This record gives sequence, C-alpha cells and structure tokens, in this order.
Amino acid sequence: MSLWDEWGVKHMVTVCQLDRLHVVQSMTLQKNGYEALQLGLGYRSIHRLSRPEIGTYMKAGVGPKHHKCEFRVSSDCLLPPGLELSVRHFVPGQWVFVSGWSKGRGYHGVMKRWGFSGGGSDKHGHKKSHRSAGSLGQRGIGKVWVGKKMAGHKGPDPRCVNAKVFRIESTRNLIFLKGALPGYKGSVVKISDARGKTAMKNNHIRLPYPTFVPVPGVEYPVTIQEPPPQRDPFLYPEQPLYQPND
Repeated sequence: MSLWDEWGVKHMVTVCQLDRLHVVQSMTLQKNGYEALQLGLGYRSIHRLSRPEIGTYMKAGVGPKHHKCEFRVSSDCLLPPGLELSVRHFVPGQWVFVSGWSKGRGYHGVMKRWGFSGGGSDKHGHKKSHRSAGSLGQRGIGKVWVGKKMAGHKGPDPRCVNAKVFRIESTRNLIFLKGALPGYKGSVVKISDARGKTAMKNNHIRLPYPTFVPVPGVEYPVTIQEPPPQRDPFLYPEQPLYQPND
C-alpha cells in the first residue's frame, strides 16, 4: 500500500501484524548451553500439538501458537516466559532485518532464472537458440561442473532484506515497513534487529532495551510515524539556465 508524509512524499510500505506475540521459553547458558528467546506467534488448535508442546505453553501461561522462532540474545536481554511483546519494541525510522521465503515461480529457463543475455539475433548464423543456455561442460573432462547455472525451478528461496520502519500502530499491533518483503500475503516473516553496517544507521535513534515496557499511568500515542525531513524535498535550489558570460 501507499502512505504519504507531511510533505506529500509517497512511500510504498508493507503492513505486518504482530499477532499475539509472547515469550514462550528462555534458553539459558546453564540449562541449554546458549542464550536465546523462543517467541510464539498466532494461534493453533490444541488438537494439532504434541504433549511436550502443550506442556511448554502451559508452563509459560500462553495459548497454543501457530509459529515459533528463536532469537539469539545476550544474558541481560532474557525476558520472562509469558511476556507479551508489542509493536512498540520498534521505533519509526529504525532499520531492521526481515527474513522469509520468496515466492515459488515454477520452472524457468536460464534467462528468467539467472539473467542470461541469450543467443542474439538470427544474423549471426544460429537458429532457434535465442534463449538457450549454450555450452554446459568442457570437452576435455566430459562432464558438467557442480553448481552450473541451468534451467530449473525458481523459488521458494530464503531471503533477507533490509527494511525501514515507517509507522507503528499499537491498537492492532501493526508495523509498516518500507519496500517489499519476501513471501505471499499472510506469510510469516522474521523481523530482527539490524546488524553490521545496517545497524550503524540506528545510532541516532534511542531504541528500547531490552524491550518496551509501558509505565503505569502514562498515555502513549496510538500511531507513531517516522518524522519527516526538516527541509522541503520538493524545494529545489534556483539555478539560472545559462550564465551571462557564456
């Protein structure tokens, strides 16, 4: 969908919902050998779960979840099981990593799958080989190397993209991310904190640590959007079309 800021600039966004996101289990170094948080999302019928999974949810005090995922964290970021995470964990203007599976495109040739340039026109002496892959192997060894780019099934493949948080809405736990995300409508994606060079873009933003905890008696705005730039993006500097001395 499209959203507009205060200056009238159009932003293409993808809407994601944090549906009943709870902490299911905390992995500690003494018990599990590593430190992580196991989060559960959505709802699933209890008849489709095993008894160990039902016991895990009962111990955490949450309902059965449709999807579970682990996030590696440090010891000071471990949260108690049963805590519900809201969309206020993210701040508008923050860069995040979004991981998911791309769409399945079916069987494709080398030009569609790998971006080959093709065989050219008929003026160079070949016929009916415009979209073929060309030679596949060497004559000396008589085999095709492993990993050769050939025609085949395209997708679904794991993908990770950088996305910027444009707006959050706490009533329905909606997060608006700029750009396109991998997967179909309704598919599950993993949103994690940015790392490396992307994380350096968040140095000017004060992020909640380890997560957002509301203060009793304080009212927070329902919708928070990325602050617009101070300068008008449509205000171009006045430059003469020609110089008088030319």
